[in-house]
Amino acid sequence: MDKEFQQKLAQIMKANDWHLGIGDVSNATGVSQTKLRYWEHKGYIESIQGKGQNRKFTYSMLMKVYQMKLLLDQGYTLAVAAQKAESKSHELKILKQVLFDRFEGMAEIDGEPAVNLGYLDDKQDSILYAIVNKDGTKFKVVPVTK
Repeated sequence: MDKEFQQKLAQIMKANDWHLGIGDVSNATGVSQTKLRYWEHKGYIESIQGKGQNRKFTYSMLMKVYQMKLLLDQGYTLAVAAQKAESKSHELKILKQVLFDRFEGMAEIDGEPAVNLGYLDDKQDSILYAIVNKDGTKFKVVPVTK
């Protein structure tokens, strides 16, 4: 991937979050619109709503709603589900940050797709790759040939 394109894409992804209507969130998660409004009223989730506009939820909030639903289905109370989902949301934000900070492009190693995660350390003599295949993801350190 072209470095300029990669940087622009990362900038767009960091600065923007897609917005979904309440019906979209309801359809995607299986949580009724009534429950979503109640959860928002209680402060467990939030939407962006301009004057006279419909509720809009971020993709991150969609993921939180889905996580809450799964936890409720497992028997947790709404308050506990919201707290656990918020914790998970925080973890996902950190993961997103790591991916955007470290992603250097794609490659192929041993015939398998590999994510270039950049130099392993300040010496810049080896690169860390995440190799993805049907069995999962493994890491490989590849020396830089100069």
